Amino acid sequence: WPWEEPVKQRKSTSQWRRWHRWLGLAVALPVLVLSVTGVLLNHIESFGWSSRPLPPLLARWYGAPVPESVSGIVLDNRWYAQANDSLFIDGEKSLYCRAPLRGVVQDNGWTVVGCADALLLLDAQGQQVERMGPAYGVPAFSTLGRNDQGLVLKTEQGLSQYDVDQLASVALPEGATWAPSLFQALPVTMKQRVVAQSVPPSLNWQRLLLDLHAGRLFGLAGQLVMDLAALVLVVLALTGTVIWSRSRRS
Repeated sequence: WPWEEPVKQRKSTSQWRRWHRWLGLAVALPVLVLSVTGVLLNHIESFGWSSRPLPPLLARWYGAPVPESVSGIVLDNRWYAQANDSLFIDGEKSLYCRAPLRGVVQDNGWTVVGCADALLLLDAQGQQVERMGPAYGVPAFSTLGRNDQGLVLKTEQGLSQYDVDQLASVALPEGATWAPSLFQALPVTMKQRVVAQSVPPSLNWQRLLLDLHAGRLFGLAGQLVMDLAALVLVVLALTGTVIWSRSRRS
């Protein structure tokens, strides 16, 4: 009958609308993420976020070795701390110092910092003057301190007096008195600065937005969801065109 064709067409269009609606609902959240992150990435330079480091909590989620707590040594009203192979002086990243920090003392007018495998000689401004390792006669040591004569290193063989000018060490008798470096918790604001500076530069807001946009933040499953959302967007564009054309004919 002549009226049957319009009825069939309306049923077919209704089915297209139903598929269009359910597909749109299924990918609403990933499409929202794609859209918002796309807009933010397009204007990230204007926001000044491209190189801004991530907060420490997000950096740890990425697996970055960002410390939760930091202890240090205070010497002549200066704080010395170590995080991620960097020496921090008064909360500012200053020099390379392989972990762990073994101590900080004053000796012959120098500030001597003990890193894992070396001694750093710093001047009054905190600038490195010399880095001394085994080639300078520095024995392997676990703790750094001092006595009345100067710098003392604790080694596997016992205590050793080390002269930074003569580059020579002398074993101390058993039971010799000395004062090892004392570690204590950093002031809260200084600790926050140290932890924030421990975030690798590569972990910034642009990296986070890119990973969200591509779904990489949630592994392979997240990437597949975003790929599926992009494909469904293509299907929605096609079904929307079909629905519009059928509505025009009706």
